[in-house]
Amino acid sequence: MCGICGIINRDGQPVEKGVLQRLSSVLRHRGPDDEGYHYEPGVGLGFRRLSIIDLSGGRQPMTNEDQTVWVVFNGEIYNFKELRLLLQTYGHVFRTASDTEVIVHGFEQWGEDVVHHLNGMFAFAAWDSRSRRLLLARDRLGIKPLFYSLIDGSLAFASEIKSLLLWPQLDPAINDRGVFEYFSQHFVPGSETFYSHIHKLQPAEMLRLADGDVRLRKYWHPQVIPNAKQSVADAVDELRQRLLAAVKMQLVADVPLGVFLSGGLDSSAVTAAMGQAGVQEIRSFNIGFDVKRYDETDFALQVSQHLGTRHESFRLNEWPTSILPKLLWHLDEPMADATIIPTYILSLMTRRHVTVALSGEGGDELFAGYTHYQGMKLNRLLQFFPVSWRRLGVAWLKHLPYGGSARTGYFLDRLARIVSSSFFPLFEGYTRKVAFFSPEEQQLLFSPAFQEKMAHFPYLSAVRRIPQDHPELDAVSQANLTDLLIYLPEDMLVKVDRMSMAGSLEVRVPILDHTLVEFALSLPFSFKMKGLETKYILRRALQPWLPASILQRRKRGFNPPLEFWLQKGLVEYAREQEMMATVAACGYFNPDYIQLLIDAHVSGRRNYARQLWSILVFALWWRRIRGKGECPV
Repeated sequence: MCGICGIINRDGQPVEKGVLQRLSSVLRHRGPDDEGYHYEPGVGLGFRRLSIIDLSGGRQPMTNEDQTVWVVFNGEIYNFKELRLLLQTYGHVFRTASDTEVIVHGFEQWGEDVVHHLNGMFAFAAWDSRSRRLLLARDRLGIKPLFYSLIDGSLAFASEIKSLLLWPQLDPAINDRGVFEYFSQHFVPGSETFYSHIHKLQPAEMLRLADGDVRLRKYWHPQVIPNAKQSVADAVDELRQRLLAAVKMQLVADVPLGVFLSGGLDSSAVTAAMGQAGVQEIRSFNIGFDVKRYDETDFALQVSQHLGTRHESFRLNEWPTSILPKLLWHLDEPMADATIIPTYILSLMTRRHVTVALSGEGGDELFAGYTHYQGMKLNRLLQFFPVSWRRLGVAWLKHLPYGGSARTGYFLDRLARIVSSSFFPLFEGYTRKVAFFSPEEQQLLFSPAFQEKMAHFPYLSAVRRIPQDHPELDAVSQANLTDLLIYLPEDMLVKVDRMSMAGSLEVRVPILDHTLVEFALSLPFSFKMKGLETKYILRRALQPWLPASILQRRKRGFNPPLEFWLQKGLVEYAREQEMMATVAACGYFNPDYIQLLIDAHVSGRRNYARQLWSILVFALWWRRIRGKGECPV
């Protein structure tokens, strides 16, 4: 895993070495082992290395035999040995054992089509000196990040936004639409970011710069084409073999390697596959919490004992408020996913033992593991009851006495929200579950001036595009595809990349091998969810590997006890960080409404943890991180 950056001046003006070195140095956490640069007229490429494969070689920027092609690359190419043999048959001469070199020679051989030959997680820049052509490319699922900016005839790119903020030509103006999107779904989807002049290369997207012209295109499109002829039994066998093959392929490394093992189905599947692939000593790691219903440590230990792993368990017993500003700097933008905290601490602790860790991201999206799919099916049943009955039920739940117990109050509030979502068509109900603020709540949250400015922006436009593009799917399948194409790359993979890289740990996600993803998309949805049973086919496939107690357990999720953290410590922490003064000064909000949310949550009557966390994260970022490339904390 590494950090890359570069500047291309289309007028040929030399790139200032000091500027490029600043862009690179701020990415040191992504690559503490080495750095490298390449300069030629109008071009500068920078690189920070975390050594994983070919420790003595593999330095970047890497070039071909006649130094006409230069590459900087972040990620891993898992099929590099096969590609190396293939490219040698075409006459290419390799000087290293690095996976980076297959991109160099592959770009020579196939041009932009090199991406179709790569199996891995990657973000790279390839520069052809002869044609003065640049190619930026990102892997199919968006595992590795890449950002770029086009200003006054120059293009700059980097693995993280903070690097681009140090480019002197960049105006760090805030993108108001990014603010609006964030308070809809807790991240900014698509190509936009919180900064007007910084853009995100999207999953499976390439940027081509040639002859002064910039073009973007997608090179891979996930196809949802269920194979009706395949039996469940055959699909179970094929899934097991594909999972094993993906994990085995991703075990290649010249450094110590381990696995995140939470005790959930996905991480247990990856760990079991490591054993099936022949790993003699599996190093596994998890983090637990002091609130028992959030703590999965017992399950992790159970799986570890069953598979014979050497397990390390860490604990998070309180809200570590002091590290939050630093984590937001690593994220570059507000993202209201509180699991950044345990993910970061787990990564730091794991890095003391290994340099690479496998993880189970992608299982919920590929095999329908989220509980909101069950909720959507239950909503179908609720819709048989008259609306008047359901409205009465919601009102009753909201006014039931809760005895001052936050646990009871939050539970009743959750039930009321579930019933409330049944008032809408199924997919619309799904958007109400995943959104942080509904349109009605945004009317209360935002200031009149900001509401007027955002009036022409559609709410959840990226999410609503999925059912428009896939009308042939039922609502639950549309929600599942939305989670795969939007929630996974914009939240889950961002969190894992930034928090693991903050600790200089490489995390690999074998369930997101693109051939396994394509296979999963060919399965009928009934194979993934049978009745209310989620991950039906995955549970069947894992029966030879895991005990029934793990296969049959309810999904708990990797979540900290956020609502209780906020109930106990929000008021004091918000005062310390000047949250209310910040939200009042920035002009986006109605502070009185935010105060009402705080009062209701702290009293234990309503669970506004997600909403308040999103506001707190934004206020911290706005006051302490916004526009700053170098870490201010």
